[in-house]
Amino acid sequence: MINCPKCKAEIDPDSRYCDQCGQEILYCTACGRPGKGQRCTTCGAPMRRLDDEQPDATAPSQPTQVTTARESAIAAAIGANYRSHLPQLFLVNDNLHLRLPATDGAVIGRRAGIYSQFLASCNYISGTHAQLHYTPDSGWCIEDKASSNGTFVNGNRLTPGHSQPLRNRDLVQLANIEFRVEIPQQ
Repeated sequence: MINCPKCKAEIDPDSRYCDQCGQEILYCTACGRPGKGQRCTTCGAPMRRLDDEQPDATAPSQPTQVTTARESAIAAAIGANYRSHLPQLFLVNDNLHLRLPATDGAVIGRRAGIYSQFLASCNYISGTHAQLHYTPDSGWCIEDKASSNGTFVNGNRLTPGHSQPLRNRDLVQLANIEFRVEIPQQ
């Protein structure tokens, strides 16, 4: 369920209009949050109607429309770097409502990289904190980029510049933000 941005009534996550007050519900093209107006009040990205969404064949499918809109927006932001022939990997933080699809070479940071709009308010994450990459031998890996507050995998601090392979259900901590690694079965 989501809340209407006008009257705060609980409505279905794929609602186009609020059942209670009639407010048209728009969805952020970047983070997928419901709202009204031209720009998202959370991340500043443009808002659009649910009907205006174009299906994105590269975006991973999820059970709810809001999650799909978010992932489609992220996949669109990744653009040409998003390679669907690689195994999928997601960094998931349920508290922040983030499900970030991995892309080869993606920088993770507060100021740099394709995820910066989602991490901009995370003050303990460095501007350029870590980087994801894929190798045929090791699979998905993460590398700390000499971050101030460290990158940890399953509680072990990474040495800057050294890659750490990631496995399903690993816990990746960037400073004080923890993500669960999800690698869907193919």
